[in-house]
Amino acid sequence: MSITLAGSQIAVEAVDNWLAAAPTHHFAIKKTWPMRYSQDGFDNLARGQCDLACADRLLNDREIDQFGQQPVAGRRIAFYGYALYVHHTNKLDAIFAGHLEMVLQQRITDWHELAGDAIPDLQGPINVYGLSKSTRAGMQLSHMARVWFNKPTWTVLDTDAEVIDRVARDPLALGFASLGYDDGVRYLGLRMQRTAPAALPSLEKIESERYGLAKVIYVYYLDPPSPQVQATLDYLASDAGQAAISASDFWPIAPDRAPLKRVP
Repeated sequence: MSITLAGSQIAVEAVDNWLAAAPTHHFAIKKTWPMRYSQDGFDNLARGQCDLACADRLLNDREIDQFGQQPVAGRRIAFYGYALYVHHTNKLDAIFAGHLEMVLQQRITDWHELAGDAIPDLQGPINVYGLSKSTRAGMQLSHMARVWFNKPTWTVLDTDAEVIDRVARDPLALGFASLGYDDGVRYLGLRMQRTAPAALPSLEKIESERYGLAKVIYVYYLDPPSPQVQATLDYLASDAGQAAISASDFWPIAPDRAPLKRVP
């Protein structure tokens, strides 16, 4: 069954991998270039040059206009993301995203600069741990630290598990690793705006795009879906499709939480 994908590179490659793992379907996968941003997928879908637009963000109002009266539907498929981890004794509840960048740029180096007088006993060097710049997590850290070509400003470890282990043993640690760990560590909340409520990586926050360190993978298609699109959607929602997503570096979104509002 032939299916043509377009969109952001990470989203297209993820959907491609999940379809390739299908045990009972054979998806002949084609890709439409350019394959850089979500907008590339929306543009190609509107022009009839792909079956599925694979995106890491929602379709916006300006992009909807190009579809005219042709209805478009979408689904959440999966998400990937990271968390800030601290030692379980650390009393700081959250960090402002702007301050996180300053920590990664080594302009803030002591916990007291983050905690202030509200937590007088929290002080000492901020020991930052993360993965190599060549990993997806490392690329995100590089972007925040603005060290694309320079050496990492954090201590580089080989795996998420090593980051978590180091944080669990270091009361002054700040770790950056994949979601889902809780052994001896806890999440540090993130404020995207200085006075905004702290966001922790809950499913509700991630799905509503209110947690800045996670990305949802969406697929959009013309409605009603063609037979090949419907077969793809059915597979991704099946036990086999959900298992393929779980076997990758992504978390599947349950099919009952997947549908997006149909537009227009």
